[in-house]
Amino acid sequence: MEKPKVERKISLNLYLIALVLTVLVFSLGVYVGMVIDESAKDKVEGELLALEQDLYLSRVLFLVEDEIGEFCPIYSEKLEAVDAERELIGDRLEYLESVRGLYDEELKERYYYLEFENYLLMKKMQNECGADYVLVIFFYDGEDESRTQGEELDALRDSDSKVKVFSFNGESDSAVVEVLKEQYSVASYPAVVIDGELVSGLHSSEELASG
Repeated sequence: MEKPKVERKISLNLYLIALVLTVLVFSLGVYVGMVIDESAKDKVEGELLALEQDLYLSRVLFLVEDEIGEFCPIYSEKLEAVDAERELIGDRLEYLESVRGLYDEELKERYYYLEFENYLLMKKMQNECGADYVLVIFFYDGEDESRTQGEELDALRDSDSKVKVFSFNGESDSAVVEVLKEQYSVASYPAVVIDGELVSGLHSSEELASG
């Protein structure tokens, strides 16, 4: 009669050990996840700082109004590099928000300001240097249509290196977003502004390309 009690005691100990191990593994996973998130956030902060410095240099180059023509080739190359970095940072922020569930309002606001500045500098390149960029501002919300529109814009950008897409969450409280929405009379999402012209609703990449 004693043997079953011993077996039940051993089983109980095994369950307790398994429970402790499960809690430890879960806690370790949470800790590692937090460390990864913090590391990714720090990386984005460093990249934003570097982008701020690059944009500052771009602004300085454009201050030489009398000799701007001489600087156009240098400026174009520099601005292309800045834009590529801007897109990379945007992708990292999107990953942190959509996959990791990490949203940092201050980081997002800094990114919006830099994105807007990048847009203005490229617009100046169009006017001063005759650059043939196609500048696209994309206003989105959290609905499926906006996600689909974002995919169509990615396809458009991938098909033509001259297409530059600047994305803003239309529901954000950012001052930059509010100014842009007011400037282009954006009232619904998704909305796309192509070289200053507002196009509301969902449109394929082919429709947007054909104008």
